[in-house]
Amino acid sequence: MTRILECNLHATGECPADWDKLPLAGEHDIRVCTVCLKAVYRCPNAEDAKLRLAAGHRAAVEE
Repeated sequence: MTRILECNLHATGECPADWDKLPLAGEHDIRVCTVCLKAVYRCPNAEDAKLRLAAGHRAAVEE
């Protein structure tokens, strides 16, 4: 399962969307969230995800 991190739309920070079901955004590791309409980048590890989040992007990491 690929979990979307730090969703701003929910108090829990957990995104209700399923990354695997989101529409592609041009590349296989980028999808568009149908809830917040932002690009979500699949990251290979938690460190890369933290960098994406720090840059203001949405990030997802496989668990």
